[in-house]
Amino acid sequence: MNKLYYSLIFLAILTIIFLSKSIFFGENSYAKRAELIEDNTIQEMKNEELKRQNKILEFEIKNAQNSNDHIENFAREKLNLTYQDEEFIYFKEESTKDDEDE
Repeated sequence: MNKLYYSLIFLAILTIIFLSKSIFFGENSYAKRAELIEDNTIQEMKNEELKRQNKILEFEIKNAQNSNDHIENFAREKLNLTYQDEEFIYFKEESTKDDEDE
């Protein structure tokens, strides 16, 4: 009886050690979980940025569909298109010393 009792305790301890190994070092470990949470947070931030960009694009598309002035403005500013005998002047913004300090 005593031998059976010790064998069952040894088997239980061995099972606990085996299961603990998979919890702390296995494929579903706490470290892997923390890594997945971090990856998920980064992906959520990327998704939010893409949602913001999509809203901007939707606004531009709606404006382009409803306004000829918007189309002309887009063609002039983004594509540098002009009429014949028309000169396009582009002002480049340069950073000043005050902008660099902030």
